[in-house]
Amino acid sequence: MLPMIISALVEASVAVGRVTSFLTADELQFDAVRHEEAVTKDGEETVRITNGTFTWNKNEPDSNCLKNLNFSATKGSLSCIIGRVGSGKSSFLQAVSGELNRRAGEVVIRGSTAYVSQQHFIMNATIKDNILFGHRFDPAFYAETVQACALLEDFDHLPDGDETQVGEKGISLSGGQKARLSLARAVYARADVYLLDDPLSAVDQHVGRHLIDRVFGPHGLLAGKTRIMATNSIPVLREADSVTLIVGGEFVESGSYDTVMASKGAIYDIIRHLKEDRNGDSASDDVTIVAAGASQDVSSEEDDVPEMNARSLGNAKSRRISIRRASIASLKRDRRKIVDEEARPERRTATSKEHSEQGKVKWAVYGEYAKACNLSGVALYMVALVVSQIASVGANLWLKRWSELNSQHGRNPEVGKNLGIYFAFGIGAAALVVLQNLVLWIFCAIEVSIGNLPECPSAAWNQY
Repeated sequence: MLPMIISALVEASVAVGRVTSFLTADELQFDAVRHEEAVTKDGEETVRITNGTFTWNKNEPDSNCLKNLNFSATKGSLSCIIGRVGSGKSSFLQAVSGELNRRAGEVVIRGSTAYVSQQHFIMNATIKDNILFGHRFDPAFYAETVQACALLEDFDHLPDGDETQVGEKGISLSGGQKARLSLARAVYARADVYLLDDPLSAVDQHVGRHLIDRVFGPHGLLAGKTRIMATNSIPVLREADSVTLIVGGEFVESGSYDTVMASKGAIYDIIRHLKEDRNGDSASDDVTIVAAGASQDVSSEEDDVPEMNARSLGNAKSRRISIRRASIASLKRDRRKIVDEEARPERRTATSKEHSEQGKVKWAVYGEYAKACNLSGVALYMVALVVSQIASVGANLWLKRWSELNSQHGRNPEVGKNLGIYFAFGIGAAALVVLQNLVLWIFCAIEVSIGNLPECPSAAWNQY
């Protein structure tokens, strides 16, 4: 039992360390953000930060990651936060959502919030369940959401469409599909304030143009919502109502796209460098061409799938009025509407039903296990197992003989000899048990792991 005890102790110590670090971690600051009732008219203030200073670690006095922030966003506006890597764009969005400790200032949010992070959260469920995320199913708005988030083509290629079962963390999806799935979930939630952490970084350029037109832009699904986006995408910046530059955790410049480009300040320099890095001098022409191609693809997509075209793209005013907040799905199910699982068509990605076999395991199965685990190691294990059982039985038989000698002679003859032989049997049996476990875990188990490794050059193998 010694090898298994050592392994259990190591696993227990690791588990205790993880649980301890989780239970002793700092709690979130519950008063970091003040939530108020949602506004109803376009142009009314929905997000306000006044002299805000934030930190990740409240125990370190000089660890402020955001300093002296003043920010305001209104209903129906698109505010873009730009900056270089590590400047504090994602931290700002997390400060607005209440995940950072507020050391000074005030943060006010009016209405509900939806957050789209760069690390996408995907459940081990169907794509449809990931989009609904507990909200009541609205067929018309669901169809419009998946069309706006450019998921229709993906549904055509997936084996079961939106009923496709995705693995844990969306392992069966690409990075762009994860990004658009997370965006679709946020859109379907119909929140009042949207915090978007560079949602276009994982998608292609023509897909990004589609998302700008259908979701983020002035005629998109979120046209009547407050959108705060951390991004360096030039096409989005052109659609933004305000562009704010963050450097070292501080806002250094802000204004509309035309204003900051005309002033030729810090934002102008960053955008100019972005154009040079991506497309050179012809960046504007390329964006125009891509935009035209995306529009043609969108129109053809609408003709092919008429049932998904629930509402017109240009009817932005009616969309702002008609999009209501998503309601939570009821957990009470009508028995008359429950569909028998057996009657449903079998999904190719659904988890197959398990069944149990009766009877004994066939010898051929043991043979396959022995071949996979190294026949010589299995043979040595079996020899050690048999000899250890023989030694254990021999110890009991010798103890029986010793007791019979005591009863015959009325005393304990040759105590040293009898005790030594009994001790040898016991120690031998214990040593053989340790040996068989070592053989099992070293020669058999490691042989399986090495046998499954791909072939590689000798130099790489020697380094491994």
